[in-house]
Amino acid sequence: MCSSDLVSTTAVAASGAYQRRVRERKTNDGPADENDAAIERGLSYLARQQRPDGSWSLAVGNETTILSSDVAATGLALLAFHGANYNHRQDKYQDQVRAGLDFLVRNQREDGDLFLPADDQSNQSVWLYSHSIAALALSEAYGLTQDPALREPAQKALQFIVGAQHPQRGGWRYAPGVGADTSVSGWMTMALESGKRAGLQVPDTAYVGMQRWLDAAQISATERHLFRYNPWAADNPQQRHGRSATKTMTAVGLLMRLYCGWKPDHPDFIRGTDYLAQQLPRLGTAQDLQRDTYYWYYATQVMLHRGGAVWDAWRDRLFGLLRETQVKDGPQAGSWDPLLPVPDKWGAHAGRLYVTAMNLLSLEVKNRSFSLYER
Repeated sequence: MCSSDLVSTTAVAASGAYQRRVRERKTNDGPADENDAAIERGLSYLARQQRPDGSWSLAVGNETTILSSDVAATGLALLAFHGANYNHRQDKYQDQVRAGLDFLVRNQREDGDLFLPADDQSNQSVWLYSHSIAALALSEAYGLTQDPALREPAQKALQFIVGAQHPQRGGWRYAPGVGADTSVSGWMTMALESGKRAGLQVPDTAYVGMQRWLDAAQISATERHLFRYNPWAADNPQQRHGRSATKTMTAVGLLMRLYCGWKPDHPDFIRGTDYLAQQLPRLGTAQDLQRDTYYWYYATQVMLHRGGAVWDAWRDRLFGLLRETQVKDGPQAGSWDPLLPVPDKWGAHAGRLYVTAMNLLSLEVKNRSFSLYER
């Protein structure tokens, strides 16, 4: 990859919340343990998939995906590199990271929107998912380096998120100001929190709205530890299942609650993580769709905050499973197959690059906790 005209290459100067992460970045060329080895294999795979314009695609090689978003794919890949403490100003992947950031900045609209339309089917659901993932990547890149060339693009991306928040419900869904659900709201919350910790401006009203959404998305006033996808889903017969609590939405909701002020010793956080602890990661079968990278990603962040034996049990189960199932040889070495040994719940929709990047983010969670996931 060539050097960028958009992102500068001067020395790293991380913001306060990111300084520890930069100080403790990886300096050895070889892996320190089996998890590091899996991470390095995964990053090598991602580097091989980058396209000449600096972007990544959800569909890699001859594989196809139901959904398409080069912006989401690029954001996920960048987050995986950031999670191993690689940035665009130093280390062996600086050219790849810089080129990916350039792709996002180069295609950003004046209003801050980072999404690039794809096919009609994808455009119906991936717009704000894609923007939030890319905005999170820009915020992290700025926080890790304080690169002045990234401050305005990252700030504009956050302003777009604030403007897209539903004015009454307080969450986000597929398009600005149209409905809300817990899944999209989780990504938006992470992007805003990361930007805030990087020194960017996020209004308090955005957090007030998040809490309003969480109050609606929790099952009841006595079951504040359980969350659902959409309490208004009954209005749409195809979405009616969204009114029930699920482990995935509970993990997202608990993480959002931490960003909105809960502490890890909050009684309802303890209840929620106890609930997740009864649903440890497993592959399951092709019919029950227990292999769910999306659930694992959110619950890993939440369980890290819980700590103790609960975290140990989650970490040992998930990390062992990920090491075991990572492809070790051949052209796909370093990746995770989205369909084998059993299909990932969203593997057909988002493909190999998605499950690979998300699994890397789970393995990297302690590195990333220095900035985004640590209260």
